[in-house]
Amino acid sequence: MIDKRLEKKINFIEIYQIIGGIVGLLFTSYLLLTTNLSTYQNWTGYVSMLTPFIFFGFCIYSGILLNKKNYVQGLKLVYISLLMQLIAFDVFGLFYSAINGIGVNLTLNLTNDVIAGFDFYPSQFLLALNSNSSIFIVKINLITIAMLFYTAKVFQKIKP
Repeated sequence: MIDKRLEKKINFIEIYQIIGGIVGLLFTSYLLLTTNLSTYQNWTGYVSMLTPFIFFGFCIYSGILLNKKNYVQGLKLVYISLLMQLIAFDVFGLFYSAINGIGVNLTLNLTNDVIAGFDFYPSQFLLALNSNSSIFIVKINLITIAMLFYTAKVFQKIKP
């Protein structure tokens, strides 16, 4: 039996996953509808269009599992989605960024000098090849780190 305080914490994670996924799907659909699809002539363009829907669907599914009281499986999937969001990068021509919900990134630009900064992003998923292979940027999502700790504490209380 789960007490009310723990159930509220699980509901917070559930709502964060579902609303972040829905917002991400809406942003991705908007971008897809306003983009000239004739520019995607190769397989990488199609992969970059399909993967956001899979990622945000995965996040929504993990929230639905928590809603259906399947806490162990749901929290495991939440943990996987959070690990996917932990680091974003633009390294050697490959760009990857995944955020479900809110992202506050500590950014390190190591291209020419060491430049640090903070970025704020709503839900997004970007996977692309960049023609400029000299760029080296790494981003660590601070909100995801907090959510990882929060989810791990909740998971410890649920697991027997």
